[in-house]
Amino acid sequence: MRAAPRIADAARAALLLAGALATLAARRPARAEEPAPPASGGALRLSAEPQRLLLGRDSAADLRIATPTDVEDVSLSSSAGRIDGLRRVPGGFVARFRAPADRIPQIAIVAALGRTPHGTEHGWLAIPLFGQGDARVRTTPGQEITLEIGDRSFGPRRAGADGIAVIPVVVPPGVREAHHGFKPIDLHVPETQLLHAVIDRGTVLADRQERVRVLAYVVAPHGAARRGDAPVFEPSRGSVSAVEREPGAVEATWTLPPGRAGEERLSVRLQASAASRTVLRLETVAGPLAVVAVSFDRDALVADAADRVTVTARALDAAGNPVPATLAMTAEGAELADVRPHAPGELEARVVAGPSFGGRSQVRVTASADGIGISGARILPLRPGEPAVARFEEVAGTLRGDGARASVLRVAVADRHGNPVDAPPAVTAERGKVLDVAAAALGAFDVRYVAPAVSAPTREVLVATVGGVKATADPLLLAPAPAWQGSPDAGYLADVRGRFGGPRAGFALDAPADWVALLGHQLDPSWRGELEAMKSRSGGAVALLGGMAVARPLSSWVI
Repeated sequence: MRAAPRIADAARAALLLAGALATLAARRPARAEEPAPPASGGALRLSAEPQRLLLGRDSAADLRIATPTDVEDVSLSSSAGRIDGLRRVPGGFVARFRAPADRIPQIAIVAALGRTPHGTEHGWLAIPLFGQGDARVRTTPGQEITLEIGDRSFGPRRAGADGIAVIPVVVPPGVREAHHGFKPIDLHVPETQLLHAVIDRGTVLADRQERVRVLAYVVAPHGAARRGDAPVFEPSRGSVSAVEREPGAVEATWTLPPGRAGEERLSVRLQASAASRTVLRLETVAGPLAVVAVSFDRDALVADAADRVTVTARALDAAGNPVPATLAMTAEGAELADVRPHAPGELEARVVAGPSFGGRSQVRVTASADGIGISGARILPLRPGEPAVARFEEVAGTLRGDGARASVLRVAVADRHGNPVDAPPAVTAERGKVLDVAAAALGAFDVRYVAPAVSAPTREVLVATVGGVKATADPLLLAPAPAWQGSPDAGYLADVRGRFGGPRAGFALDAPADWVALLGHQLDPSWRGELEAMKSRSGGAVALLGGMAVARPLSSWVI
């Protein structure tokens, strides 16, 4: 090695490999001494001719991919440059690798995926790309400068009057500095990609768990296979497990659970190299139709509301992703208006019911997919408006007042359209006692009321209040019926066919029975025994009868 002159003022140098110095493209420096073959691996055997390219001089290389006989097709990708002209030939495939336009020394990692009836096979190859450009060294005017890069020398070149020596150089991948004598000169080569990754397919179904095969290839800066430097896998969703299959080749499994359709991403990077990062994109698409979902734009249809309820039917896969389908919609308890498709696999309509619901409490809307046999339904509650009407139902004109026995009264509450309202009223009594108010049916409430003990007919006032609505009842309270009551009777009994007839007489004895729970407060039940005597043309007869009698008090008299 020649001794280099001393560089004045701490010589500075820079290697400019960009297009601004592309004037060196026509120069043809001597090739560097051939190093060891570049890294490669996998079941598919890749080779390139030439094995190495000088950027700015060599624009392409011929690729050959040797494959097993069961490989049906091959896909190629590269970490740098591009690949075209893929075609099948005996024994495999051939293609053309196109070098990148820049002149930065780097490694192009070419990956091949071959599809067979049993799965995929892979192979990979590293192609070293040598950079070239001008190294500009500042030194003393007139000095000769020689640079050592790797095992090659460049120069000598004499510095001009401005003290700048311009030296054409060729830089192998992985080399980032030159030497002037024993002094290192930074060539300012940027950090380049040392990683390439591929996935075995670009599309999966979103409605089920999917496992995607990922292959990542890692090389050292000069192009050799890099062992032990496992990449980091960072998925947008799901999990990744990885194992090193051979030096420089890592196989991973990306597991995605069922979820949304769209684009998922997998970031693959080397922790020790900021430039060594790539992002794989995977499209997740909706699966087959599994569910027809029906939804409403509000919780219920209210009788007083001016707006109608919008119902939407959607065709979905098992994970809830929209699926194109032809839908039809029907309703029970209402009509559907303005039925129209809103999007592929989506149907929209308006529910029309009321304002009087006619006793209905809900609407059922059913949507189905034509020709598939899949349907879905949803219930829309019908809610009345605010209470507008309240009334006591079937209140007798009289009630027995004994201070102990409870009578059951019923209050009905409705909105202005006649729809029952589930709003319990507050009930008060002027004389007696209200025990409780309980729902008996929609819009109907049972009021347990104990009338006070009275000795003479007395007027009572009951008031039911709900919201701003009141209902009033004013039954007449009667004294309790006696414990035992006897009643004679007499008359003439005759057969309508004229077979017998004659005078009759009898006596009845009644004992009160407390069957209010079964018969209500409007009736007075009692146990009755009767003794009957009758005389006819053919003789006489005596009969003893027993049973239950029911009387209804209409006023101060009992019928």
